[in-house]
Amino acid sequence: MKPNFDLSELNSILKFEYFETYSLQRGAEYEKVIHEKEKLYNRLIKKAEQSKELELLDFQLNNVQFLFDECNELHFSAKKHKRFYSNESEAKELIQIFKTKTQSIPSWMCAPIYRDAIVFYDKENCITEVLNICFSCEFIQNSNKDFIDADESVYENLKKNLMEFGHKINSDK
Repeated sequence: MKPNFDLSELNSILKFEYFETYSLQRGAEYEKVIHEKEKLYNRLIKKAEQSKELELLDFQLNNVQFLFDECNELHFSAKKHKRFYSNESEAKELIQIFKTKTQSIPSWMCAPIYRDAIVFYDKENCITEVLNICFSCEFIQNSNKDFIDADESVYENLKKNLMEFGHKINSDK
């Protein structure tokens, strides 16, 4: 098992042209879609026939979901909130949060549900890094699905920051 990365040492997020913030897997519309997928999944299970549709539903309902899937497709529920360029005060504030040295790592025993993400881009508009964030479990995973360690204070400050950008973090459903 490979070791986790420390957010304060993740240099790939420090060299960006701009970043965008996203929310996913929350809201009434999302809950309605998931409910319909669960009903269809249960009907297909009862038929006891394997199909591509059943396989896809199983993956969507029973696995950790990220902003981008293996085909680099955006999650169906993803909504972009804001874009900030590296010279803007919001970007500088975010970088200060990320530079916080990890001293106390949260340790919850639940599986993450990534409802927030930050995507970093270079000057050619290519993605350089994606941070998938779960504030409930206090987990971060990057685009390679590596776990990123971050200090407890990072989650508090990041949550406040993203809520200022319009993320509905306190209303996960």
